[in-house]
Amino acid sequence: MEVPGSGHVQLAVVLRFVDVAVDALAAAREEVDALNVYPVPDGDTGTNMHLTVSAAREAVRQAVADRSDADVVEALEALRRGALLGARGNSGVILSEMLRAIVERLLAATSEETNARVVADALRRAAAASYAAVGEPVEGTMLTVARAAGDAAVLRAEEPRARARDVFAAAAAAARAALAATPDQLPLLREAGVVDAGGRGLSVVLDAAETVLTGRRPVPVASGLGAARTIPVPHLGPGGHALAADGPSY
Repeated sequence: MEVPGSGHVQLAVVLRFVDVAVDALAAAREEVDALNVYPVPDGDTGTNMHLTVSAAREAVRQAVADRSDADVVEALEALRRGALLGARGNSGVILSEMLRAIVERLLAATSEETNARVVADALRRAAAASYAAVGEPVEGTMLTVARAAGDAAVLRAEEPRARARDVFAAAAAAARAALAATPDQLPLLREAGVVDAGGRGLSVVLDAAETVLTGRRPVPVASGLGAARTIPVPHLGPGGHALAADGPSY
């Protein structure tokens, strides 16, 4: 996500992100719902996260509709407000708090800061916001996935030539790795033979951000949870061209 000196992101990137994220969550909704065994098997995590991001997208669209002078600041503030007002369920509330933290950090960026460090700090703050949104944080959930993404983002941003796209790629990869490890942290997940539903939903959102910035799309790879259970990682074919694949199953 390119962050000019003013601290603003490109409006086109924001618009593309909300579209890709909503579409990705729509495609993964039933899968994520089926993974929902913790804290209670109510099977609505995917639906709630999809509705939350859909509300954010609708707010962004309304903010820039039919306006040649649409401002990216208005779009970001609309994203934050839309996610907050449209949050559904625990997972939606946590995700909305993460989006709020990211937007606030992006808008506070200064000309002295590099794009990579701004987005890395935004992801770090998003992880902190996810923990703050829960009364009694539990590891092996989307909180763990968020923290892994934030930590990886900060580490990648320390590299001299790192760009924002590199930071998001590192964060998304770390999220997938943390997601695959969630059954080792929560016995209920291990007994059910699934990864955490909220963590999977968050990974979908991070994958969407990476796709927008790099053009890479995830393909299924073995997750370590059995032959039929896979999680996506971005993969490039010969010559660096992105390869597309059908969504994974658990």
